[in-house]
Amino acid sequence: MMRQHSTQTGAKGIVSGTVSNGATWIESFELSQNDLEISGADTSTWKFVFKCYDGSSADLTLTSGSEITVTQNVTSTIFAISAGPFPTMIGDYQADFAQQDASGNIIHWLNGVVTFIEENLGF
Repeated sequence: MMRQHSTQTGAKGIVSGTVSNGATWIESFELSQNDLEISGADTSTWKFVFKCYDGSSADLTLTSGSEITVTQNVTSTIFAISAGPFPTMIGDYQADFAQQDASGNIIHWLNGVVTFIEENLGF
């Protein structure tokens, strides 16, 4: 789901991808800091926020402890998403993935565009 490109952002990395709005979104990804797990990641609050380009408020927020599971590894931190379906979300959304650590510091890890595609899966 992640790739590098020339989008200007203050985030540490770029996120992009496609999500079916007619299915449960189940996906995992890894982040590391200097080839190690992110210190304190499992006790931090994490949010994945999605906004339409013409809106200032969040259209969807996924949060650790609810839709996001955080697992520490020796060389990385694994984030597992399980959420949805999202039948009203169609099109491109600005996506931001951020951490608030135990000290209250907010770290902007990922920014980019995630596309939600309309798919009627017949269930």
